[in-house]
Amino acid sequence: TGSGALVFGTAPTLSSPILSGGITFSIVAKTANYTLLTTDYTVNCTANTFTLTLPTAVGVTGQVYNLKNSGTGIITVNTTSSQTIDGQASGYWTLSQYTNMQVQSDGANWIVL
Repeated sequence: TGSGALVFGTAPTLSSPILSGGITFSIVAKTANYTLLTTDYTVNCTANTFTLTLPTAVGVTGQVYNLKNSGTGIITVNTTSSQTIDGQASGYWTLSQYTNMQVQSDGANWIVL
């Protein structure tokens, strides 16, 4: 065979595994006040009226959280250390039943996606 010729009958080798299916993200269900962890992704509020508190946005640039209210209460979204969400102070953002929001750290504060 010459340069660049294909050789049939040999299987390719892989140095990394092939992933199949979808991507798995963490999900937790909450019914009372909760401060999100860096290991959280989706936080599903399934009952009651309570507060979710985002951790500091500093040092986690790019961190994304998906917040969902599947319960009948009102969920208030707070920040720490006087940080903001889209320029608004803690307590401004609330989630009524069946609403959700995604936020992402810009390294100093949170922005709504």
